[in-house]
Formats: sequence, structure tokens, C-alpha cells
Amino acid sequence: MSANQIPIEAIAKLADDVRLIKDFAENHNFNGGLLSASIAPKRKYDTPLLAMIGCMLIVVALVAVVKFWNPPLSTSANNFIFLIGLIFATIASMTAHMRFQDKVVTSIVAVGLLMVLFIGAGIVTPQEALNKVGELAK
Repeated sequence: MSANQIPIEAIAKLADDVRLIKDFAENHNFNGGLLSASIAPKRKYDTPLLAMIGCMLIVVALVAVVKFWNPPLSTSANNFIFLIGLIFATIASMTAHMRFQDKVVTSIVAVGLLMVLFIGAGIVTPQEALNKVGELAK
């Protein structure tokens, strides 16, 4: 027997298991079609997730630069960094939607990153941000 062949006993056991699952599904009004759904091959790296995490880290780093850089940056530099932060927040939201295919997760990522940017830029205070998020949650 070559290395690529499966023993007949293993195939018979697998067939019995498949029949058992199929019978269980039919007897309990379960949609057996879900068991034969096609599954995409798993990739080595989850590109959208890695891109989202990278963009989130860049946004946090930009906020840290604006808040803690000594001497303070000029207004035009702050505006430019804020604009770059908005771009990366948008990319992070898009990749979150690509990865999770869920509007709620996308909204949480978008609102969270925007609040981090707004607090970092001094547009809102942390208390105002919490109040606004609380209003959105209702």
C-alpha cells in the first residue's frame, strides 16, 4: 500500500459516521445541507485582521505623537497627523468589515477609533466621548 492510500477500514468507519450524523440530522429536523457547506481553505495569514490591527496601532501612535511630542507640534502638523489618523481609522473600519462581515463590529471599530482620535486631538473630552457613546448605544 502506498503512503497516499487510505485503508478500507478507515473509509468504512468514516462512512458509518457520516450515516449516523445524517440520520441524527433528519430525525431532529436539522438542516443537513449545512453539513455539506463548502469551506474555504484556511490561509496562513489573515490579511484583513492584520491590516486592521496595524491601522489601529498607527492611529494610537499618531495620537501619542500629537499629545506627547515636545516641543508641541504646530497646528498644521497636528491637522496633518489628524487627517492621516482619519485615513487609517477608515482603513481599519473597512478591513474590520472585510474580516468579520458584521455591521456591529464595523461600527464599534469606527466609533472607537474616532473617539480615540477626537480625544487625542482635544476635540472632545473623555467624559463627553463616553456620553456620546452611551447615547449611540441606546
